[in-house]
Amino acid sequence: MIKTNWEKSNSDEEKNNYSGIIPSGFIQKQYDSEIVPGGYLYHRCHLIGWNIGGIDVDKRNLMTGTRDFNIKGMRTFENKVYKYLKENQTNNVLYRVTPYFDGDNKLAKRSKC
Repeated sequence: MIKTNWEKSNSDEEKNNYSGIIPSGFIQKQYDSEIVPGGYLYHRCHLIGWNIGGIDVDKRNLMTGTRDFNIKGMRTFENKVYKYLKENQTNNVLYRVTPYFDGDNKLAKRSKC
């Protein structure tokens, strides 16, 4: 869990290269982008998004997820938090992400709400 605010969300100007970190279940294979949008099925997903103050290059903050999970799932929440912080620059947000693994599965699955 991190406590983030507008100052923290803007402290990093650029994302770093984290291609050397291989989270559990990560498979790097390029597919035809007509079949798999973006060409890659699996992404290195930040548990706590870089744009809201998450640690960028740290294996403790990266997990394997599908492109859809990363872009349509996690990014949606991160962008909402970022927008809130931008509009409320004196406020703080407590943000926690917990991946759930089913049995020996190396890829986390979404939890049921």
